[in-house]
Amino acid sequence: MISLEEMVLPDSLARAIDAFVNALDLNGLGFDVSTASTGRYPFHPSVFLKLYLYGYMNRIRSSRKLEAECKRNIELMWLLGELTPAFRSIADFRAEHGEQIRNVFKTLVLFSKNNGLLDGKLLAIDGTKVRAMNSKKNNYNQKKIERHIQYIDDKVQQYMEQLDEQDKTENDSQGLISKKEIETAVKQLKQRKKEYKKLSKELEITGEDQISTSDPDARQMIIRGTITEVAYNLQAAVDDKNNLVVHYEASQNNDRNALHRVASAAKETLEKKFIEVLADKGYHNGGQLDKCAKDNIITYVAPPEHVHNLPVPTSDYLIEKFSYNEKKDCYTCPVGQTLTTNGNWYDKSRGKYDYKVKHYKTNACMSCPASNDCTMNKRGRLIERSQFQKSVDMNNERVLMNMHKYKKRQCINEHIFGIIKRQWGFDHTLMKGLKKVDGETGIIFTAYNLRRIINILGIEKFVKKMRKAMGSAFFEAVRPFMELFKKISRRAELKFSAAPNTAFCQ
Repeated sequence: MISLEEMVLPDSLARAIDAFVNALDLNGLGFDVSTASTGRYPFHPSVFLKLYLYGYMNRIRSSRKLEAECKRNIELMWLLGELTPAFRSIADFRAEHGEQIRNVFKTLVLFSKNNGLLDGKLLAIDGTKVRAMNSKKNNYNQKKIERHIQYIDDKVQQYMEQLDEQDKTENDSQGLISKKEIETAVKQLKQRKKEYKKLSKELEITGEDQISTSDPDARQMIIRGTITEVAYNLQAAVDDKNNLVVHYEASQNNDRNALHRVASAAKETLEKKFIEVLADKGYHNGGQLDKCAKDNIITYVAPPEHVHNLPVPTSDYLIEKFSYNEKKDCYTCPVGQTLTTNGNWYDKSRGKYDYKVKHYKTNACMSCPASNDCTMNKRGRLIERSQFQKSVDMNNERVLMNMHKYKKRQCINEHIFGIIKRQWGFDHTLMKGLKKVDGETGIIFTAYNLRRIINILGIEKFVKKMRKAMGSAFFEAVRPFMELFKKISRRAELKFSAAPNTAFCQ
């Protein structure tokens, strides 16, 4: 009779996953590895971790499908020691261990760094949208709520007119629906109106511009062009040497305010004093660029394209043609006039982003022959300079001088998103709530990094490195579980002491 050990090939991905999880100090990473004093004995967390990593690498994410695979997939039967956890236990592990999964991810990043797989000097940051468990129909903003309320008011008015007509004729049979049915419909509409008003009140209290009813943390976002979806925005900082993810996070917002947060977290993980970061124009934000500059993060963020729909200013008098003198704090226009400031700072707002600006102008505009080509303002040309303009200018100059470096960005980031979304089907999340979605994001990026490292090193070399990393303390930690499952196993074929692979160690 052929054993499971013989049926699993030496270069099977399952062997690499088994070696990796076995090498982890799960207790130190925050997992509960204690045995239960009452009730059913718990599964060791390594069982679920192996199951999820294998499942996500093979496009199997549903807890019910994972439960089924445990009973028919030979590699999983070998990997889990023929244990078959129920789908609820599988689902609960993913929902409750987001922070611990992040620790597993960081451990794999540390392994990559120690083995020379990360350079840690040049990173590319980008985001991708994944659909939330919330339809567009169940996402509301104030205008949408008002439209629904107006529709209900109009419909109720129609019903009331129909009731009045039936009262005049005193004959229900002439109407399309009976008086009782109309009264029931009106009652339901009024109840829906109360719910919409409740949503409107909640938007007013929270100050948010939208609300989702199925998943309160999900937000409607632009996917591309004018196409929108209720989604989460997954951020990833990727090292350029081997396209390995250094940091990830799930967020409710667009890319505009994410640059410094993601870059500084990646810098801390890599334990670097300086890093260089590539990002597309969606991350171009003066405040973020300024924070990065102060935190020794050298940015190469593409400046947004300025679209001039008006005939003025002409190409000869665009803002780029005005030179700034930092010592004198003034601008010089293309015809040689000097624009000065009164030194006051003025508040400026761009959506949720607030900043301050100085105004620069000159009286010479009133008599300048080029004024009609320069501005439509009757008082002359006015230039606004942001408090972060110096950092913005330095970033923009770096991009122009290093286009060869900036062009690496797309090659680094799109590779990862292509793998997880197109090949592994991670274009939507199965979880609700930002915290749980962040946990699932941790699984997919850990699975990606693991698969990438295995492809670079090879399974045999990777397994050897993992076994070398396993200390005797690990075996002592899992020994009680091995003895425990020996006693409670229903399968006579489970021989933990004899088989070279068990549920928890190899």
